[in-house]
Amino acid sequence: MSSGLVLLTDALHKVEGGGFALHPALIDWRRQLAARRRQWFLCTDNNPLGWYAALVDASPAALLAARCPDLPANARQAWVASPYHAIMGRETVRVLPEVDFPWSEADSTWLCAELNPLLEQEGMSLHACGAAMLLASHVPLDAAPGPFAAIAGNLLPNRHPEGVDGGRLMRLLSEIQMTLHDKSQPTRQGQPVVHGLWFWGACDMTCELPVGLPPVATLNPALQSLHHEHGANIIISEAERLPALLSSGRLPHTVLLAGSGHAVLLHKALLPRFREGWRAGYPASESDLFVRLRRLADAA
Repeated sequence: MSSGLVLLTDALHKVEGGGFALHPALIDWRRQLAARRRQWFLCTDNNPLGWYAALVDASPAALLAARCPDLPANARQAWVASPYHAIMGRETVRVLPEVDFPWSEADSTWLCAELNPLLEQEGMSLHACGAAMLLASHVPLDAAPGPFAAIAGNLLPNRHPEGVDGGRLMRLLSEIQMTLHDKSQPTRQGQPVVHGLWFWGACDMTCELPVGLPPVATLNPALQSLHHEHGANIIISEAERLPALLSSGRLPHTVLLAGSGHAVLLHKALLPRFREGWRAGYPASESDLFVRLRRLADAA
């Protein structure tokens, strides 16, 4: 893959002193990365599905809804429903990183069957779209929870999201947690059990659903529910999964490393310049980043 774009969603981690460290999985590529021209940006943290949605200028739920044939005709809103495994602390609840929580289409199908009796009482229904899931609602909710990347690998929020229906949404999430508590989970044998769902990336079902999307290579189960094409010129991945996607060891012309509220766009330079350390300097805006990325995606 000599041309194209690799986008790594969790490649940067803040360190003391104000700089960043690269994800340990990138050790074999550190010399290649350090030799490239850098352009820094501020950006919202996102998972592979969220990054792809932003890249094609669509909501995550709209992408999945376009590929989910069994959504009810009277649904007016859809949300991405991301499953998680919780690790209990003394006063906090930490969510297992998405990359450490294997999930399959069989898991989604089972979970939809388990939760739909509860959700139907709320005028909602849960639908499997490959390994991903969509929550369809007959009445739109006025709530703005953060993206799943905001909680995956981090603490589960203990406050309501913004919006008139923020409290109702959090109560529903709590009811789902209680329904799943101590429930037998036959599809999860030998794997971390699912403790709850996080709803995010909503779309209005009256909007036009996206079609003709660029192919992507990924091993993230939710993004694979859209499509996964070996050899695609766009790779979107967690850093840990990159070795399985890029077995040649050669990075393409353009790489984006993201994480901790920042992203750095790396281009091959005619004269390589090796620099120690990763510091953001004067980052440009997120809107500037996506102008650049969409041009790169169109050219890939």
